[in-house]
Amino acid sequence: MAEVAITTPRGVRLAGTFEPGPGRRAVLFAHGFLADRHSSLRFDILASAYRTAGYATLQFDFSGCGASDDDVVTVAGEVEDLRSASAWLTEQGYPVQGLHAHSFGTLAALKAQPRDVRAMVLTGALTGPLNYPWEEIFSATQLDELETHGVTRIPDDNDARVREFCVISRETLADYSLIDQAELLGRARVPALFVYGDTPAEADLVALTREGLHLMPEGSRLEVVTGAEHGMRDRLDSLALMAIDWFGTHLPD
Repeated sequence: MAEVAITTPRGVRLAGTFEPGPGRRAVLFAHGFLADRHSSLRFDILASAYRTAGYATLQFDFSGCGASDDDVVTVAGEVEDLRSASAWLTEQGYPVQGLHAHSFGTLAALKAQPRDVRAMVLTGALTGPLNYPWEEIFSATQLDELETHGVTRIPDDNDARVREFCVISRETLADYSLIDQAELLGRARVPALFVYGDTPAEADLVALTREGLHLMPEGSRLEVVTGAEHGMRDRLDSLALMAIDWFGTHLPD
């Protein structure tokens, strides 16, 4: 595998890991909130399964995360990052792409809709407005900084720990809380396989997607995996089989 650098139109350098494949097909990954290209090894395992199935793979760190350049983490920035990564894949000779996104990365995926992406696998997807208990996620000091200064720093707790902290803004939290489902899903141009666990924590996400699934392109599907949690870590084998079958159907050779 090769370590690669991708430069976005706004001049931000994205760090990625790329593995070529035998044909024109590739899978591009989009990680979750303040995570990195490995997604707690989740993406490493899935990328290996995709390569075994004959796909090239590109895992990358969103700007402000992992080994990519510093930036305030926003959905708008991640949308540009994702389009840049997809365009880079096309330049390498892989114009037939599947997009595998997890958790908050699915919001960027649904908004970005890169030109050469033909289908998506979205796990733990956020497809509508939710009230997040930010006070349970961030400290009182961090929330005060957001209120006073508009930004705050969040220590990096990913396994690689290649950066000291990530930076979020008030816009970041608004991006995740204030979602117009009709606009978000109605603009999608490729079918998606939505995959969720069956824990109580997933129930609201499943209900939102079930409510809006009719807005997605024909053929889009929702699957709830028995015994799986939000991260799907204990069901990665099953997820890989579903995802490979999905892309096999929707990505031409």
